[in-house]
Amino acid sequence: QVTPYGIEMVRANEVWPEGAVGTNVKVCVVDTGIDAGHPDFVTLEGNDDFEGGVDPVGHGTHCSGTIAAANNDFGVVGVAPNATIYTVRVFGDNGGFAYASGLVAAAQECERVGSQVVSMSLGGPLPNPFEFLAYRNLLNRGIVTVAAAGNSGNGWWSFPASYFGVVSVGAVDSDKNKASFSQYNRQVDLAAPGVDVYSTFPRQKPCSICDRINEFTYGTISGTSMATPHVAGVVALLLGAFPEVDADVILDVMFQTAEDLGDSGKDREFGHGLVDAKASYDALKTMTQAKSASTHCMDDNDEVAFSLTLKTDGAASETSWELVRLTDSQVHLSGDGYKDHETVEVMSCIPRDCYAFIVTDVDGICCDKGKGYYSLQIGDDVVVGKGGNFAREESTVFGECRALEEQKQQMGAMTP
Repeated sequence: QVTPYGIEMVRANEVWPEGAVGTNVKVCVVDTGIDAGHPDFVTLEGNDDFEGGVDPVGHGTHCSGTIAAANNDFGVVGVAPNATIYTVRVFGDNGGFAYASGLVAAAQECERVGSQVVSMSLGGPLPNPFEFLAYRNLLNRGIVTVAAAGNSGNGWWSFPASYFGVVSVGAVDSDKNKASFSQYNRQVDLAAPGVDVYSTFPRQKPCSICDRINEFTYGTISGTSMATPHVAGVVALLLGAFPEVDADVILDVMFQTAEDLGDSGKDREFGHGLVDAKASYDALKTMTQAKSASTHCMDDNDEVAFSLTLKTDGAASETSWELVRLTDSQVHLSGDGYKDHETVEVMSCIPRDCYAFIVTDVDGICCDKGKGYYSLQIGDDVVVGKGGNFAREESTVFGECRALEEQKQQMGAMTP
């Protein structure tokens, strides 16, 4: 069995040992069809146009393999090898572009069958209001749509990738350089491997791509179409591992934990950066553990859960933080001495009181030297502070501070 380089680049294989393999997640692949008899596909479904699982172009089979080719002893392995692929065929035998009405119907079909992820390695230059509404409805119902940014190598917007709420994916090569063909604009959200991607192909004719490159069963092609299923697969991994977490939170974590490429922070070529399954998994694990800690702390009315996620930039030696109890000015918790680009998680039950959380860095942690950030959660789902773009220091006051404020007001009233 071959592990394509993209699987390791997005670090999907690093979360498989944790049981994150896409189990109980259905990914709806809207494309040219699929070779349903391919030995690397285990769990497949399809709509009325499934037609016994054929793919006269080969494009849909290739994308589906990147998402969920089985982890067996032969062929290739996908990002989320236990995910279910649901195929909606919207292209004709020649791969001609689908009409908007077909894409809207596809979106509705994906929702009807209970898909959690929609992968669309397709696009065009013209927006359509009916498509916009269809994908917005998917987002409102907690379904993540991922689409290709486009292969024209220019700054034009491509649709559906550029619609609000759709994750737009650009392509990089094996050295994490932007692919020359990958379109770039402010709508790009994430980057993923899209150059010389090895995946599944139909085993026999008809398959127009297979004929063109003279490769059947498995083969290598390039495009933002190949990058898109890497991101869709990572979404499937995370939704399967953390079914209690809402899809919009999953995406927010994926954006925050992406490996920053190109200009610091979100940019037009790479979006938030290279999708990173392991970093996202670790951040979500911390988040869910914080909820568990919150439940534990609530057993004792004198305590509350404190959860901090901190990702350092490229100059971690400049970063430190303190949790100061304001009633007596004592430092309750603190941290420093971290490594560059390290993700740190701190969880603790702290006495109920009035606190100030203070994070210090000479030039902030988000921008000039890398994409760092922090997120501070208190109790059950209460985010009291987050960010990274600050000058030298940023502080957040939280907790039971009313008594302290009243005391200060009384002292002020007694001052002559």
